[in-house]
Amino acid sequence: MKFLIALSFLYSFTLVSTALQAQPWQFASPIPVTEAAKEGVFHHLESAGRRNIAVSGHTVAVAWEDDRDGIPRIYLSRKLVDATAFDHGILISDKGEAYEPGLISLGDGYFAVAWEEDGRVYARIAGPDDPGPVYQVSGTLSAQVSMALMHDRLLLVIREQPQQFGRIVLHELKVEDRLKLSPVNNCAVDPVPPDDDQLYPVISVLNERIVVAWEDRRHGHTIIMANQSQPGKVCAFEPPARISEKPPQDRTVIYGTGHGVARVALANYGQQGLYAVWADKRNFQEGYDIYGAEKQGGQTFGANVRVQDDFGGNYRQWHSTVTGRPDGRLVAAWADERDGNMDIWYSWLEDGEWSEDFPLPGASGPGVQYHPSIVMDESGNLHAVWIERETVGGPSRIFYLFGAPG
Repeated sequence: MKFLIALSFLYSFTLVSTALQAQPWQFASPIPVTEAAKEGVFHHLESAGRRNIAVSGHTVAVAWEDDRDGIPRIYLSRKLVDATAFDHGILISDKGEAYEPGLISLGDGYFAVAWEEDGRVYARIAGPDDPGPVYQVSGTLSAQVSMALMHDRLLLVIREQPQQFGRIVLHELKVEDRLKLSPVNNCAVDPVPPDDDQLYPVISVLNERIVVAWEDRRHGHTIIMANQSQPGKVCAFEPPARISEKPPQDRTVIYGTGHGVARVALANYGQQGLYAVWADKRNFQEGYDIYGAEKQGGQTFGANVRVQDDFGGNYRQWHSTVTGRPDGRLVAAWADERDGNMDIWYSWLEDGEWSEDFPLPGASGPGVQYHPSIVMDESGNLHAVWIERETVGGPSRIFYLFGAPG
């Protein structure tokens, strides 16, 4: 046992000592997004698709939920990219209990925020000054919202549950006067009524096609499904297809109906690439790993690939997030317990292969670091946020990290 602990420590020390040379980014010191941890106050970064940070022009914004006044509410905090501190933040949600905010850049310092409040999904535009009016997206029981832009339209996918099972529904909204939202169209992403739950959708746009991925339980266990629209059309979807692969036939006794998967995230990269990552329990003896699959052009997603390295395969991972750029760079991050406590680790795609894993500087070490969200901006800078606790179960705080291309 002592040998294994020493080996793990040596591995981690080697990674950290070589990271400054090997990593494509040079990282600054972490910056707190929220005030110092206070007993009884807890923060959450749990949006569908892990989209809690965005960059719009020269402004970076973070959206989260916390219960500082005894009720979970949605907050948004911003800073200029080169500033050394975030503002005090603004309240985005209304008077009800609110959860799981998603965030997207609209450009020129404007952002769209969407969230669940009292069992309905709402959205709001936050500009450089006061935010616009709150807009109720869905009139039925709904949650788990993700957003994308297609030309001048804001697209939201949400889980609606008017009857027994949740169903993924797309809403197309128009932005008026930069701050007001109004409805244009809505439709089910999978035209066939569900016979089991659909959950946690994420949306992207690739080559004039809308691509939506989600958790799906139609086979009696959770799989990752995806669907895409016809080119240039919003509510004209093709039949959905499975992303997460079936387990080998000779292991069905081990898996039962199938192995577990959770919380898919999507990122565009390159000129025609789209990548999906998710937590996957096909290696059932070590809990969840991070797996991914690529979609190029109009084709379906390809073979599943394990994102974290071989050493990471011996430990459990959660909370995967991914971001990409038109120049082909693609980065994934997740929470990882390989060093004996929960840290944020990350990897990047290079020459078609995932790099070795590295602990994210400032987001690893003593304490608990988890629920990361990452984004790259137009200059290739990497922005990351995560939740941090000094002790397991203790009060939380949100931190931010900036990485400039090395």
